[in-house]
Amino acid sequence: MKRFATLALYWACALTSPIYAQTAHYAGDPLLLGAGARALGMGSAYVALSFDATAIYWNPAGLTPEVSPTRSRTDFAGSSSLSKREIHLQHAEQFGGSVNQDIFALRLPLKKGGIGLGIVRAGVDGIALTGLEDPARPIGPGNRPVTIDNIGTADYVFRIAYGRLITDKLRLGAGIKMIRRDLSVGIGSGFGLDIGLLYLPTSAFRIGATIRDLTKTRIAFPDGISDHISPSLLIGSALQHRVPGGNMIAGFSTHLNDKKSTLEKTRSIQLGIEYRLQHRLAFRLGYKDGHFTAGTGLQLRRFGVDFAFMEHDQLDNTYRISAILFF
Repeated sequence: MKRFATLALYWACALTSPIYAQTAHYAGDPLLLGAGARALGMGSAYVALSFDATAIYWNPAGLTPEVSPTRSRTDFAGSSSLSKREIHLQHAEQFGGSVNQDIFALRLPLKKGGIGLGIVRAGVDGIALTGLEDPARPIGPGNRPVTIDNIGTADYVFRIAYGRLITDKLRLGAGIKMIRRDLSVGIGSGFGLDIGLLYLPTSAFRIGATIRDLTKTRIAFPDGISDHISPSLLIGSALQHRVPGGNMIAGFSTHLNDKKSTLEKTRSIQLGIEYRLQHRLAFRLGYKDGHFTAGTGLQLRRFGVDFAFMEHDQLDNTYRISAILFF
């Protein structure tokens, strides 16, 4: 429990610190938690695979139809209901429950494109602030620390995105995100722009790319303080191969200018693999930033459920579950 409290307090202090607010190197950290248990079970190597409602996060170009009239359907999306509207719900408990994330995403396919809407909440709740029973006296057996307040911090992100089929092999998309950062010292808000591309040279191979925070997203707080999220590039590819009993899908991606508060580096690597048995039951393995991921999923006609696990050698493990409804 002490480790959970330490992590939560660190995040809260980092976000509320004046130094942090002025330098803002890591203002986008809470927005990097990912979306969708399928993607996270594959190590987040999903920028070229996101043909579902979570495309509003990974790559807005993926909101377009998976197939066109001149191409046969492929199995990258892992869904038999790609032409239907989709609701995606996710709950995640990061690092043993210290950071909670909830996602609602809606995908509305159009004739030559698709619209996506989404709401994400990521927060740390119940952070205990302590003080001495008598602040005027030194700490001792008769004057111990006690809880004087409980605070929390949360990010809310509202997204709207549109994807368009340009040619039989090329898809483009763009998305706007509205951010509300609710801290104990004030509330900040801002807007950001993401653009994405998907290129399908063959039915078994594809390339995807997303530029996040193209306009250097600014989150403004009272008194003229602001955070800035620098642009970054997420690029990757995916390959599908038929194997006995089903399909094997492998994904790779790299995130350039991926600034994080955990390590001073500007690039991260994601790898993932999925075996889908009879288009219904899936098993997944992945690698992200030195951590192992795994997952499984079940896809039915109008309903699907996915589960993901990510290990961490310093913090506690993370579990995520997603439910998908087609209508």
